[in-house]
Amino acid sequence: MEILIESTKEFEQDLEKFNNKNKFKIVKKLNRYVELLSKHKNLLENQAFKLKDIKLSADYESSLYALIIDKDIRLIITIDDDPIFDATVITLFRVVHTEDAAKAYASVAESLYQDFSVQNQELEVRSN
Repeated sequence: MEILIESTKEFEQDLEKFNNKNKFKIVKKLNRYVELLSKHKNLLENQAFKLKDIKLSADYESSLYALIIDKDIRLIITIDDDPIFDATVITLFRVVHTEDAAKAYASVAESLYQDFSVQNQELEVRSN
């Protein structure tokens, strides 16, 4: 299975705020996580964590994780399997200081899963 890594504009902007030493550390640790994922997906999930239990419908499960880079830095990502292309897609959403991780995680979750917030609401459909 191929592993594809995508990054968002927000991730790129966050990364620019770190000094070169921390950028190197972030990239090095990310490469380590990707290596683990390529060999044993469950090992990565043991090293990642969910900051908030996201409730989706019974058919879906959140793929949003926070990876520990070090005691001061967290990487907010999704890990999704794409069976059509036989690939695992890792999307880098944010890289933040630990004290900002919960807020960044919640913001990404809200953005990703906003469509699921209507599952229990009545919708009115009209045609002209």
